[in-house]
Amino acid sequence: MSNSVEKNAVIIGSSGAIGKALVEAVSASGDYQKIHALSRKTVKFEPYNVYSHSISLECEESISNASEHLSKQGSIDLLIVATGMLHDVNIKPEKSLRDISGEKLQKAFIINTVGPALIAKYFFPLLRRDSRSIAAILSARVASITDNRLGGWYSYRASKAALNMIIKNSAIEMARRNPKTIIVGLHP
Repeated sequence: MSNSVEKNAVIIGSSGAIGKALVEAVSASGDYQKIHALSRKTVKFEPYNVYSHSISLECEESISNASEHLSKQGSIDLLIVATGMLHDVNIKPEKSLRDISGEKLQKAFIINTVGPALIAKYFFPLLRRDSRSIAAILSARVASITDNRLGGWYSYRASKAALNMIIKNSAIEMARRNPKTIIVGLHP
């Protein structure tokens, strides 16, 4: 790649601990001229090359608008989706079947599966085509069906297992459409 090509990174979920650490690490690497940090709430970062933007995984229009805005910034060389929810103040991980509720399942699937799938829909077309680009999505080892020995965490495990299928399907499709792109799921 020519040095004159500006490399761009996009990190979604930059207000969380993992996302924030990834923004700082990618910025410190010096490999990317612009880093776009997206999250529910705008986070201020010290490095001059980090630009904060808002995005809501619970709103397709927000995801579409964010991708439209970033499409004007050039192709994406690195896309990291560092989002996810095990629990929040109202939702705790289920330890048994009696703890399952439709509300918990829906919230987990919206944040852990639907949001990242919509990010793939709107952001994968922005990945650089003339050289290697990478899209990495955080999943979880507890989503493994064969590695599940303890049970529990029904909503989280199921939503992350579904996310793994989204990652696999999109990797197959992107291999045909943009063969220089690498799509991976990561266990933090």
